[in-house]
Amino acid sequence: MWSKIYLVALAIALLVITSLSFYSYNWLTSIDAPVNVVQNYEYYSNLAWLFLWLSSILLLVLANVLYWRVQQSWALWTTFLYFAIFIILQTFWFDEAFSSFKNRGGLGSESFSVGPFFGVICVVIGAIIIFFDQFLVSRLHKKMFGITPEQVELPSEDVL
Repeated sequence: MWSKIYLVALAIALLVITSLSFYSYNWLTSIDAPVNVVQNYEYYSNLAWLFLWLSSILLLVLANVLYWRVQQSWALWTTFLYFAIFIILQTFWFDEAFSSFKNRGGLGSESFSVGPFFGVICVVIGAIIIFFDQFLVSRLHKKMFGITPEQVELPSEDVL
């Protein structure tokens, strides 16, 4: 049941973050005034960033519950992939396209962007958090219950 709840939450999060990211990126192809395009891109981009952080935290909580219940870590690493893919898309692709749009429109003259460095740092920190989260949850589970499902011995058939 927890697997289904996690997968539904992941599907909803993917749908919403994809829509927000597409909508913000789509503003860069608008024929509106460059000042309006910048304002609208920043608004929807900030909304996408906020949703990415909140949905990643929610998915991490659900993944921890799933890991606690069945001791399968696929949900933790799926949450990391969700987070990493959208961080990389946002920092390497969307923000770079926005920076070049601003330079072409005469609204900025940035030659160096810290966005990709921020993205790489976020992905590395996210991986570290997931690794230690998995380690801590498995240790707490082992401490609380004493054995893991893999350690349970099945009775042999020649006992009869």
